[in-house]
Amino acid sequence: MTRTPDQSTETPEPLEQLLAQLAFGSELHFESGFCDHWNLLTSKSSKAALHVVTQGRLWMAIPGRLHEQVQLEAGDAIFFSHSFRHWLSDEPVDEHTREVDFANFCVPNHLERGLVCYDIAVESPLTANLFQVMPDYIHLPASQQSGRLSPLIQLIRQEAQARQPGYQAAISRLSDVVVLHLLRQVLSDDSMQQGLLAALKDPALRRVVLAIMDEPGADWTVDSMAALAFLSKSAFAERCHKVMAMTAKSLLDELRLQRCRYLLIHSELSLELIAEQIGYQSATAFIRFFKQHETLSPGEFRALHH
Repeated sequence: MTRTPDQSTETPEPLEQLLAQLAFGSELHFESGFCDHWNLLTSKSSKAALHVVTQGRLWMAIPGRLHEQVQLEAGDAIFFSHSFRHWLSDEPVDEHTREVDFANFCVPNHLERGLVCYDIAVESPLTANLFQVMPDYIHLPASQQSGRLSPLIQLIRQEAQARQPGYQAAISRLSDVVVLHLLRQVLSDDSMQQGLLAALKDPALRRVVLAIMDEPGADWTVDSMAALAFLSKSAFAERCHKVMAMTAKSLLDELRLQRCRYLLIHSELSLELIAEQIGYQSATAFIRFFKQHETLSPGEFRALHH
């Protein structure tokens, strides 16, 4: 799912507290210019990622979801909250697209087309939880980058294009600041004031969300979630509806669904073990739950992302 955050210049106190607790490390993964007729199909990784288009334009597409591919322009950034395979190409991707040999399109400059990519290693449980509840990817067009984010991305573009001594070290060290500003813009975005991201910005609901993410297979009830939030059952239900526009049961279901998506992509655990980890007594019950929300079966979902 992709969203484009609106501009914002203020950081409310609860959001400031959340951002202050995040810990991650960005590392330059790939930087290059391109000739015509190129594409890349990324490999699976355990890390989040950020791509910055330094020059020209390209397309991003996810296998199995080609209908939602995104065109990126110079200065655009696209953030992937968790790793899954995706295409980067100089033209729209279809089911017949095949990988091009890297040596055939890589050139030493960014004069006409170029790209900088970072891997983002998660260094705290809170950061991992935040990334897990974010949309799969977030496209930030250059025209909608707020605050200091746009100048930072422009500086990365300039460093990549000029290629002066030490430029790779410079763009690597800029990346952590870029990711932090990007997260601040995303978390300040009014269009994301509902749902799990909004819950993480609410002190009472954050306790519940983080506890469920730590133990999704526990015997959670509305009473136990309300007690953790230090609210009555009715007040907790009202808080869920006001902040997230969902019921307490929907909150639990969504967090369990996030965990099983992650396990299906990043582990080889059997469906029985995944069912047990998210609180279902059988693979059959887990499969039924998953198909209600994803339309695909867990096996089909895993095959798509592998």
